[in-house]
Amino acid sequence: MFERQFFNSFQFPNLQHLEFSYAAAQDQAVAHMISASPHLRYVDLSHCYCLSTDAISPLLSTPQNKLHTLILYGCGKISQDALVTLIRRHRQSLRCLRLTDINDEVLAAIQDCTIQDLGLEHCSNLSSAALDKFFRKDQQTQPLIHLRMRDIHHLTTDHMDAIAKTSRHLEHFDLSECSRVSDSGFIQLAKYCTDLQHLLLAYQAGVTDFALQLFMRNCRQLKHVDLSGCRLLTDEAFRSSLQEGAEALESLNISGLEELSSEIIQELLLRLPNIQEISLGVAYDLADATYMLRQVNADQVIFYIDVDKCHTICRI
Repeated sequence: MFERQFFNSFQFPNLQHLEFSYAAAQDQAVAHMISASPHLRYVDLSHCYCLSTDAISPLLSTPQNKLHTLILYGCGKISQDALVTLIRRHRQSLRCLRLTDINDEVLAAIQDCTIQDLGLEHCSNLSSAALDKFFRKDQQTQPLIHLRMRDIHHLTTDHMDAIAKTSRHLEHFDLSECSRVSDSGFIQLAKYCTDLQHLLLAYQAGVTDFALQLFMRNCRQLKHVDLSGCRLLTDEAFRSSLQEGAEALESLNISGLEELSSEIIQELLLRLPNIQEISLGVAYDLADATYMLRQVNADQVIFYIDVDKCHTICRI
């Protein structure tokens, strides 16, 4: 009863920024909120899993080229045709789009926008040809700074090469769970995208020691790196980082990297000047982690283990 009263009385006519995440949210309630806020420029309905096209229908009749940000992660019931219409309606103003499971037509509509922040996840219906066209040099007009390509089934090494050469100003790149990218794709990214600050490569089987060394050497502003599940990595990947290139690094996720020794982890903790946390993963033996922590804190207590944070060693 409380929820219904809240949604029915939702009246914020000057609202420009709407963030609403509620798994059981219904179309009528969300549509009412949007209708009651004609000046919206930022709409984030992430993880409202029950929503259909009806929920966003008021956005299809708002004044053109007003919407700046649209985030619909997890809203897989919204029709692709509606997304195409909405994107085209606001193509001159849209700067941030984050979507789940889109098709080729939606990506083609995005091509006509000037997007700085693009997030795509779990796209099994997005074809290789559509990705080719989107990232091809003569077609690429996107000044991308933030790019998330998570679990994109048809994304390959060739696409990585195109991304690297056409998106050289990337600062944030998430390429987690894309299984068809090889070592050479990551090498190209490390060669061209040297402004990276956030690099998320979780469960990328193609990440090798050499590729990571290249990232650390070339991308001198890297602050946050997620390498969880990159099982090919060994101590060698990090040795050169201790000499140069990782001075800005603040957080590192190495969960599931079975080839890393406790010695190299200790070196990373002690010698990286700005490191704030290293996540070992919940599967890392707690007794081993505790022993390693005692070694690191032998002269001065600097770090502690946050067990609730998947056995993460954090700076005090």
